[in-house]
Amino acid sequence: METLVVVGIIGLILTILALALRFKDAEARDLVRIANMHSLQDSLTILKNQTGAYDRAACDLTFVSLCSRVEKSELRKILPVLVDLNDPTAKNLACADRATCESRACNYSFVKLEQTDYEVLFHLERGITGYPAPGCYHLTAAGIEKL
Repeated sequence: METLVVVGIIGLILTILALALRFKDAEARDLVRIANMHSLQDSLTILKNQTGAYDRAACDLTFVSLCSRVEKSELRKILPVLVDLNDPTAKNLACADRATCESRACNYSFVKLEQTDYEVLFHLERGITGYPAPGCYHLTAAGIEKL
């Protein structure tokens, strides 16, 4: 009987630890997402300062990382790691619209890229300090905001 109690307690402790680690993993992925968005924002700001327009990035309205394949893109010169700028868990699903972005993790996607403005959608799993709610966020020239 004592052995069963000990095994039960150990199982409970292991379950609690596994859940805690799962939440920490999600937070770590959210930190990566925010860091990626700040890198992209900084690079787009440099691009605008150097060329006078955000659309000189010459990116399609799709995955941000695919812009690295566009030869005439000025952004790939400024951000050499652009090819690797992908969501940590959802590289093949674009955040093409707000509904997709709200429902699950999706890869960073340009939804607007104009001379004076841009918008990139991305998803946070749990939220972190400064961005506390899970769900869809967008990056614009003004910064990161929850949609």
